[in-house]
Amino acid sequence: MSLPTLITSNQDDIMHLVLLVLSTVLMLISANGYRRRPSSRYFFLMLAFVFFFLDQAVTFYQEIYLDGLLISVPYLGLHLIHLFELLMSLSFLTALLRPIIGQEGLARK
Repeated sequence: MSLPTLITSNQDDIMHLVLLVLSTVLMLISANGYRRRPSSRYFFLMLAFVFFFLDQAVTFYQEIYLDGLLISVPYLGLHLIHLFELLMSLSFLTALLRPIIGQEGLARK
């Protein structure tokens, strides 16, 4: 068994590398946005892109080194990438709903 290289003929590996680079750029842009405008909405957007980056980094690792086998979280029975996708979705949802909740509150007036 030989060590994998980044130069590969497998298009899936190349696509995962491109997604990893894209997620890194998006994470850095969102972190810069939060640094410039520290609000809860920007924080949750940044958090969602951090989870997106982690999801892509784990997926790339699984594809290159584990031949596509999924890493599971012990005691939860969940695959790690699915946990990151859930956390990413919840972060995006919170970022979208946070301004609405902050202005009107949860209780009706």
